[in-house]
Amino acid sequence: MKLPRQLENLAKMLAYILGHRPDEFGLVLDETGFAPLKQLQQALMKEPGWGFVRRHHLDQVVLLLTPPAFEVVGDKIRCLQPGPLPRRRPGERPPPLLYLGLPPKAHERVWNEGLKAAAGGELILARTREAALKLGKLRAPSPLLITIQAQAATQTGVPFTGYGEELFLVQEVPREFLQMPAPLIQEEKPKVPKFTPTPPTPGTFRVNLSQPAKPPQRRGKKAEPAWKAAARARRKKRERGEKG
Repeated sequence: MKLPRQLENLAKMLAYILGHRPDEFGLVLDETGFAPLKQLQQALMKEPGWGFVRRHHLDQVVLLLTPPAFEVVGDKIRCLQPGPLPRRRPGERPPPLLYLGLPPKAHERVWNEGLKAAAGGELILARTREAALKLGKLRAPSPLLITIQAQAATQTGVPFTGYGEELFLVQEVPREFLQMPAPLIQEEKPKVPKFTPTPPTPGTFRVNLSQPAKPPQRRGKKAEPAWKAAARARRKKRERGEKG
C-alpha cells in the first residue's frame, strides 16, 4: 500500500534505525531484534525534523505498510527485514576512554558508589563525548558528562561488550575509573530550637504575656447626698419667688 509521504519517510527512517544502526540512536536491540517503542519514540523526537512522531504514527506505519516491514508485540517493535544488525561482541577491548551522559539526580550516588546498571539492565557507554551527551538527553535535559577509563578498568577484570560502531555495554564500573566533577554540597540551614516552656516551681506564678492586659475601668460619677439636693431645690424655689 502506498503510504502518505510523511509516513513513507518515517518507514525509511525506522528501517535504518531498527535494521541497520540502532547504536547510532542509543538503542540496544534484544536477541530477537526488538526495541522498546518508548525508547524509539524518544530517540526520534530528539532528531531534527522528527519531533512530530507520536505512537499513532508508528502504529500507522506498522498497519498500513504492505507487505509488512515492522512488527509490534506488546510495547516493543522490530524490523522484519533487517540488514546487517550490529552483533554483541562480548570481551571486546574498548578504547582508552568511554563516555556517559549522567542524569544530575544520580550525581552524588555515582560519586560515592561508581556506575551500576539497574537489575537486568546494562550501562550504555559511547565512544565520543557528543554521542554520550546526545544519549544522556534522552533521560535528562542537561546530563553530566562522565569519562570512563575503560582500558584501565578492563585490566582489573571489568568486562565490556562492543555493540555496533558507537557503543559499549557494561554492568558496572568502579568509582576509581570515573572522571567526574565533585557534587555540590548544600549547606543545611541551622535549625531554630523549638521553645518549650519550663514548668513553674512551687511558690511562683507565671505571667501570661500572650494576651494584653485589660485597661483600668473608669469609675462612674459619685451620687449626690440627699440633703445637698434638697437645699439646692429650696434655693431654686426661693429664687423663682423673688423673680415673681
